[in-house]
Amino acid sequence: MKLLLLLLLLPAAVQAGNREVSVRVYSLHKLTAITLEPANGGAAAGGRPLTRQARLSAKGSSLSLEGQHAGPVKALRASGGIWLSGKGLPRRLYGGELLFSAEKGRLRIINHVALEPYIANVVSGEAADFSHPEAYKAQAVAARTYALKHYQAHSGEGYNLCDSTHCQLYTGAAGVSARARAAAEATRGEILTYKGAPAETYYHSACGGRTEDMTHVWPFPGKPYLVSVKDGPPGRPYCSIAPGFKWKTKIYYTGLTRLARRAGWLVADETAKGFRITAWGTSGRAAEVEITTQRRKVKVPATEFYHGIGRRAGWNAVRSSFFKVLQGRDYVLLDGVGSGHGVGLCQWGAEGMARKGFKYRDILKHYYPGTEIKHD
Repeated sequence: MKLLLLLLLLPAAVQAGNREVSVRVYSLHKLTAITLEPANGGAAAGGRPLTRQARLSAKGSSLSLEGQHAGPVKALRASGGIWLSGKGLPRRLYGGELLFSAEKGRLRIINHVALEPYIANVVSGEAADFSHPEAYKAQAVAARTYALKHYQAHSGEGYNLCDSTHCQLYTGAAGVSARARAAAEATRGEILTYKGAPAETYYHSACGGRTEDMTHVWPFPGKPYLVSVKDGPPGRPYCSIAPGFKWKTKIYYTGLTRLARRAGWLVADETAKGFRITAWGTSGRAAEVEITTQRRKVKVPATEFYHGIGRRAGWNAVRSSFFKVLQGRDYVLLDGVGSGHGVGLCQWGAEGMARKGFKYRDILKHYYPGTEIKHD
């Protein structure tokens, strides 16, 4: 009854049989122009057939589509399969409906797409390296639940979700795998719930042997189902099959100084002289690290350190906060395992469990203990 009441309170687009989500595409790019190209099957833009490539550009709060309109328009709708491309942009295919608008000379593009094709695309990207259908299904339920839980994430900006990992990675309709489509279809409408409400289904690549309690990763109230769980038997975690499960990174103090200054942990005249872990999470991950300079000790949450280094030096530099620190003369060596924040579903653990015969429902209950699968 609680779940029914919750769903009745959700926007109509989420309840209806033809539910859809609105996703801002190329959300991390600042665009002034883009090229539209019809895919096989035809397309339309601005109420007219789109039969060839056409360049859409923004100026102020107006749009101009070459060859399609005599003058600028405030907004433009396009439908059918349409390829989008431009300088420095990945070429992507979008179905459903595209709504283009302009603000201060920048393009804003919203894709209205049915929920299940959206889920198939997310799963195709997130589970691309998997081989087992049950792992795909587990990812599909987690992704669908996440989308509905965060359905209003960008409602103040006029759409539901963005296409980056801030929400879930969404790259359009091209290249969606048959396995991802099958997983979305096999689990159609299924979401993970806790006490009748959609669960917070965070997921990550590889936990390294044990997932983490969310309270050691983010400064938010904990969830009873986002707690640390063992990932298989000791010494043989399910996710040990992940590429790069074990990793080592040598960080010279000169490089740490530069990165720490850019991240704002150190001021311009400070130099890193030492580095150590000062607090640990339930799983054994670092929860807090300390950088020693010539005059003070600077404590940094380990998640902030992991993200800060990743954004500035690449995500393979420090793949997780699950590491030991080995001291060198002018460097530290991070000896680590796993990849990602460590909370919730371990994606490679799901693949490992599936290969051992576990079904997707068992996988989800393992990583989100106390939750249930319901139909939305």
